[in-house]
Amino acid sequence: QKAPAMMSECRLDGNFYNPTAQLAVANIKKCGSEVKTVGDVSKQVLMGPRFKRNYVEAAHGVPFLSGKNIVQIRPDLNYLSKNQMADMQELLVKRGWTLITCSGTIGRTCFVWKNYEDYAASQHILRVIPDESHIDPGYLYAFLSSRYGYEQILRYRHGSVIDEVTDTQIKQVLVPCPSSKEQTAIGDKVREAYEKRAEAIRLEDEAQAILMKELTQPK
Repeated sequence: QKAPAMMSECRLDGNFYNPTAQLAVANIKKCGSEVKTVGDVSKQVLMGPRFKRNYVEAAHGVPFLSGKNIVQIRPDLNYLSKNQMADMQELLVKRGWTLITCSGTIGRTCFVWKNYEDYAASQHILRVIPDESHIDPGYLYAFLSSRYGYEQILRYRHGSVIDEVTDTQIKQVLVPCPSSKEQTAIGDKVREAYEKRAEAIRLEDEAQAILMKELTQPK
C-alpha cells in the first residue's frame, strides 16, 4: 500500500509515524496561511562544531551554554577560554536566533533576546537563524516552541542510545506563515516577555546586592 505524501520519507522507526505528529502536520497543511519550512524562512540552521573544551574562571572566559542551560532562569554556566574563542566565533549565538536542543533531550527551545547574546553554545544546540525578510524571529520561536513545532521536531529523532536530530531534519519542519502584521503581533509578545524576564532578573540581583550590603556593613 502506498504511503501518504506526508509519510513519504523512507523511515522504518516508529517516531516518524507518530499519530500526534501526523495530525499536527495535517492541521498545518489545512490552515488558511501559507505554509513554508524552517529551511525556507531561515538564513541558516546550524549545528555547532565538536571541539575540546578549555574551561577557565568566569573572569577569563566566555559563557558556555549546554542543552540544559537554555531552559534555566539562572543557568549554572561553565566558561570557555577567551583565547580559544578567538578562533571559534562560529560558536557564538546572536540576538533573534532560536536555539533547539538536538541531542539527548530533544526539542527544548530558547529565544536569544536580552539573555544569551554572544554566549558560546555546545554542539548539542541547533541554531535557527531567521531570515527577517521572510518571517518575524519572535514568531518563528513561538511556533517552534509550541506543541505543533515540538511534535514535528520529535518525529525526526533517531539514535540507538542517545536521541539526535540534525539541522537537515529541522529544516523540514513546517511553519504556517500568517500576515506580517499577525506575525509581528505574536513576535512582539515574545520579545516583551523576554525583556520583562531580563528586567526581573536585574531587579532581583539589585535587591540581593542591597541586602548583602546591609548585612555586611559594620554596626
